[in-house]
Amino acid sequence: MTHKNSIRQVLMFILLALVSSGVFAQKLNGKQKKALKQLKDDIGYLASDDLKGRATGSQGERLSAEYIARGFEQNKLEPLGTEGYFQKFAITTLRIANAKSEFNLNGVEMKLFSDYYPLSYSANASDLNAAIVAVGYGISSEERDDYKNVEVNDRIVAINIGSPDGIHPHSKFLAWHGISIRVDEAVKRGAKGVIFYRDKETVEKPKGELSLTMKPSSIPVLFLDRVYDKGEFLFATIKLKIMVDQDYAYNVIGFKDNGAQNTIVIGAHHDHLGQGEHGNSLAQNPNEIHNGADDNASGSAALITLSKVLKKSKKWNKENNYLFIAFSGEEMGLLGSKYFVENPTIDLSTVNYMINMDMIGMYDKEKGLIINGVGTSPSFVPALDELLKEDLMIDTVVTTFSGIGPSDHTSFYLKGIPSLHFFTGAHEHYHKPTDDIERVNYLGEIYVLDYMTRFIRTLNDDGKIVYSKTKDETNKSSGKSRSKFEVTLGVIPNYSFSGEGMQIDAVRDGKPGKEAGLMAKDVIISFAGYNIANMTDYMKALGSLKKGDSADLVVRRNGENITLKVKF
Repeated sequence: MTHKNSIRQVLMFILLALVSSGVFAQKLNGKQKKALKQLKDDIGYLASDDLKGRATGSQGERLSAEYIARGFEQNKLEPLGTEGYFQKFAITTLRIANAKSEFNLNGVEMKLFSDYYPLSYSANASDLNAAIVAVGYGISSEERDDYKNVEVNDRIVAINIGSPDGIHPHSKFLAWHGISIRVDEAVKRGAKGVIFYRDKETVEKPKGELSLTMKPSSIPVLFLDRVYDKGEFLFATIKLKIMVDQDYAYNVIGFKDNGAQNTIVIGAHHDHLGQGEHGNSLAQNPNEIHNGADDNASGSAALITLSKVLKKSKKWNKENNYLFIAFSGEEMGLLGSKYFVENPTIDLSTVNYMINMDMIGMYDKEKGLIINGVGTSPSFVPALDELLKEDLMIDTVVTTFSGIGPSDHTSFYLKGIPSLHFFTGAHEHYHKPTDDIERVNYLGEIYVLDYMTRFIRTLNDDGKIVYSKTKDETNKSSGKSRSKFEVTLGVIPNYSFSGEGMQIDAVRDGKPGKEAGLMAKDVIISFAGYNIANMTDYMKALGSLKKGDSADLVVRRNGENITLKVKF
């Protein structure tokens, strides 16, 4: 017997003891007992080491998708993906320069990763041979024009990666600290390539890791990894090949057609962190398998259970159709749910409301059941109040109103669909290898599913319910939190944005970003003195701030750079 199996048996014995001793007062009926057994089997497989953490685009994620599809098929759901039950979408898993790339500067062969490296905004170059012209910091603005009287057409441009008055929050040229804005200016003037360099050791070097989501420029963009003087540049030959490895992830979609006008979407993500290959792990050793039993094998298994419950011919559940979706890519930024709402397999105008199950396997009676998004329709709170009259196994419910949160319901809410997130709370095993099947409260999850089923029944005769836009409601104890910061800007990122910077999908009412004048579709390129090339840079900048601080925020809006002042 392995140590892990012995722990599992001890914990299961404790759970059974608690049940038999009456800690959970309500008894299960026959159907619920069968559902409990099936739930254990499904979570046991989805969160097993065999699936190696279900990382988006991995073999484990595909096995997870196939398993859920088989469950949908057994429950006689109609396949409503683009390939049977599956809706396939592409993801980038690797971008790295080919070791055979060549860069010759002034007749000297440079070594990849030692003398130079490409930047995320770089395109490939088959055989570029051109003169180099230095253009200072590559700035073209009312305050400064480094291109004045300089001809760059068909040449390679050398740009000092620093700034005329230094890289700091109060620089007059804060808007020009980024890579892409300077490359775009060079491209506009006909440059065939860009070489960035430093003239001082104290200037911070750009990251060499190539972004998986950034859409590259049309020209090669390199960085020289030592200090240079602008007079050293004469000519160069560039042969650059960036290898891109793409894979596919799979949403799993099953449909119960009751012939109704409206459809309820019930979703849960089935991907997790794998062995930490895409980041987000909170473990000291992120290379271990992250089985994600609660996050979110619990919700994925619940989809199979609910699809069986709701497919049966009962009078009360005929007023809506049901669309069950297991999303992938949630852990990489809601990729699967965002892809679905942009490429729906049903008419989204017929969607009545959406229920998202993310982390429902750790029910604790004292914490209660958390339901986020109750303000997204005026019908939700009265329905919850109605359930107070029933004899339910869950008697404590905590609610938040905002339709926005770090899970897949957000994608639907931003499309104008009433959306809820059922959640049993954060815990110390979140995003760690210790989120394993031994810790799941299976009986508590049955209670959650019973509550959810009764909630759906309560709304059954209400027809198409009304959507309400919500103000943000910050409740750190009742949301699936990825990071903790002292301040918030109050924006929702566009996780699929492929340019440099962080594009905003939505701005929350009453938050500092809204007060400063931020708008949807703005691209943040500088914040609190940090160049914002991606979301990681944004999080770093946000983490540097505290209540009472003010910060300059530079956004690109309709092709122009706009500086805003944010007060926290």
